[in-house]
Amino acid sequence: MKDLILKSFNGLAKSKSYGNKTLQQNIENADSAISKMQYTERIWDRSRSQWMLKFLACSNADGWLRIRQVGAEMHSRKMALNSAKFTYLKNLAKVKIKKEEITEEENDNKRLLLEVEVAEMESESAELMVKVEGALKEIETLGQLHDQLKETLGDITEEEFEKAQTKSHIKRAVMQAIWDVKDRGVIGIGNMEYIEQSGLSSSAIQREIVAFIEEESKSGVGDTSMLHRFLDAIANKYEVAVIQQANWLGFDPNSNMNFSYQDK
Repeated sequence: MKDLILKSFNGLAKSKSYGNKTLQQNIENADSAISKMQYTERIWDRSRSQWMLKFLACSNADGWLRIRQVGAEMHSRKMALNSAKFTYLKNLAKVKIKKEEITEEENDNKRLLLEVEVAEMESESAELMVKVEGALKEIETLGQLHDQLKETLGDITEEEFEKAQTKSHIKRAVMQAIWDVKDRGVIGIGNMEYIEQSGLSSSAIQREIVAFIEEESKSGVGDTSMLHRFLDAIANKYEVAVIQQANWLGFDPNSNMNFSYQDK
């Protein structure tokens, strides 16, 4: 099969190319460069490193929002893996079918086309497997992040997730508001709305944030430990404000657990 492809390529391969070389020589040089760097595909076989998943993709202010993001990322990777897996299996079946057609084809040109298509699909399948392994790495990383968060959060259930929503969104809104204040001196309109939708006074939170930033600046702390303690304290202090907000909206502040999925 390859002999027929090479035979058809020979005329073009002998043509002049850059560097005062033939096209065949430049192709061989390019193949050598590709081969030399082949090992790097195992390093960068996915879009995100473990560090990026931990500290960028799944770094929400609250543990329950983090576990939710881990779940969303896992679903995305699962769908991508399934798509790649079935594409790979389809290619294998198509290759077998085309190889059968080659043995029955008498026309040289049609047989050549079939052989090229087989070579193309085999090459695509090999490249696809590298990406499949990359997806597997991400999936295992996300599985570990789930296990680590579960040690802190306890039972991961829809009921517990609903119960944690008020504190989760207070932390998220306030963290984003801190970025606003550090950037422009005041809470931005978007985060002001988010804070007040959670039942908190944006004026009160503005004062809390200004005092926190001053304290953090004077402390000389070089990490985010003070930020984490501040967010926890704010969530505990203002969690009850959601009751007033719910009353004003005309809603029950508590979630109806009859709508929660029970995996038992």
